[in-house]
Amino acid sequence: MDDSHIAIRHLKTGLAVATTAACFLLTLAAPAAINGTFAAAASSGVSSAAFVHRSSNTLTLAGQAWRFVGFNDYQLTSQPGGGFYCGRTVDQRTLDAVLQDAKTSGASVVRTWFFQSYYDRDAQGHTVSPSWSAFDRVLNAAAAHGLKVIPVLVNEWQDCEPASINKNLGFFQSGYKSPGYGYPLSFKTFATTVAGHYAANPTVAFWQIGNELESNTSSGCSPADEAAGAGALRLFADDVTATIKHADPNHLVSLGTIGSGQCGLAGGDYQYVHAGAVDVCEYHDYGDAVHAIPDDGYNRLAQRIVQCRSLNKPLFVGESGIVADVGESGQSTGTISSTSLELRAGFFDAKLVGAFDNGIAGYMLWDKQQDASNSAYNLNNGRYSVGPSSIVPDPTNAVTASVAGSFGAVAGTLRFGFEDGGTDGWDVAWQTGSLSLSNASTQAWAGGHSLGMSLHGGVSYPAARTLASAGAGPGRMITYHVYLPSGAPSGVQAVPYVSNSGWQQTFAPATSLAHGWNVVTWIPPPGVAMPLKAVGLQINDGPGYTGVLYLDDVSW
Repeated sequence: MDDSHIAIRHLKTGLAVATTAACFLLTLAAPAAINGTFAAAASSGVSSAAFVHRSSNTLTLAGQAWRFVGFNDYQLTSQPGGGFYCGRTVDQRTLDAVLQDAKTSGASVVRTWFFQSYYDRDAQGHTVSPSWSAFDRVLNAAAAHGLKVIPVLVNEWQDCEPASINKNLGFFQSGYKSPGYGYPLSFKTFATTVAGHYAANPTVAFWQIGNELESNTSSGCSPADEAAGAGALRLFADDVTATIKHADPNHLVSLGTIGSGQCGLAGGDYQYVHAGAVDVCEYHDYGDAVHAIPDDGYNRLAQRIVQCRSLNKPLFVGESGIVADVGESGQSTGTISSTSLELRAGFFDAKLVGAFDNGIAGYMLWDKQQDASNSAYNLNNGRYSVGPSSIVPDPTNAVTASVAGSFGAVAGTLRFGFEDGGTDGWDVAWQTGSLSLSNASTQAWAGGHSLGMSLHGGVSYPAARTLASAGAGPGRMITYHVYLPSGAPSGVQAVPYVSNSGWQQTFAPATSLAHGWNVVTWIPPPGVAMPLKAVGLQINDGPGYTGVLYLDDVSW
């Protein structure tokens, strides 16, 4: 590719066209030695910066805001050789291939099962001596491929669990404290044991207590059942979170919910349950391919965004599934074709961009598999799989890589999000009469704020800059998100630049801005003198536009 910049226009509604951008992925250190102790990062020799933290409703990593694109694959802990498995076993070669494909497709996180069944069960479901091998194998492989893992500790459903019943109100009220549901250990003891064992392992992104937890009763979910369920889930979540954090002070905790109105979590009860000790909210998005942000006024993603933002807690989409045989209206057609795969990619593009534009911390697709997206296996097993493009091209992989690439040079990192209500130290570099800066909440690529760049008309070339340029330089991609309002004239251009210590500027090629959000990236060339003094963005206002542009989520 000759150009050193890429501009991507994402549509907010309907289908969007994704342009594959260069994607630089976070490479993580190999996991620390696992010794079964409850050691904190400081005593284990692992820097606290290696772990994911929370700052208000933002996840952070190494001191910077962190967002992620990822995939689910519940089968990863199903290792061959006599251990417990659910679905198909995954040998080491397949495990590496799936993780590498996820990484190539822009993922920085995978989500999979760490249930007790994989810890003390054999292939026939009989109790055996506990073994960490299934979990160790996944964590070690993920670290080798530069990925983090969200381990899920128990299932709401009977799938992949020894008991033939789903979890219910009784489990959340007291059942989790005692052996049962086919297990010799209580769930609380198991969660404590696993968290303590991997407390010093930075490959764990954060713990998820359960998969799609809800509090049904044998008679369903009456209003009284809803109230009892909300109370039980809140006490359960607070108790298990505190127990996990006592054993493992390094990792955050998510409860694990579908989030679309299940028993004990309907309406405002979702916010009530998440208002306690858990750190991270979750939502699962199925059955509505055509809406980027599902909204029914009560129990969909739009409501969860508002609720979790009011709690100052991050929200991530833990599962999002669109069938590979999707039609134009989001329906299953029964035939997986290149057309249906293109449609699915467009739906996912709108969902991903809509989610991150609304401040969601992470977005995970269901699911990454070893089989081609148009395989008979996928057609006969739910049709949600996103297979490797090395077998059959699947444009969804290009979409996830493109969106992950828009986060910056290191996937997930963010340097300037303007969420503190100020300008994050940005000022006008030149032509102050033609440009003024202020914090804005009218438009935002993510979160609720951006930098408003007010142009005052006349043909001019004003620029904004930051002197906090550490880490930027030749070969390091700089990403800018720039919004041009629909009423602005065409011809307004964005020009990234850097200044060296002698205030000599090196400019990128100009990018003509489309209406809406533009993702502008530039890699400063090798000849740029170091150290840098500033990183900036010049606006070529050839049409003489008087109005506001918006700059958000600048990273490198």
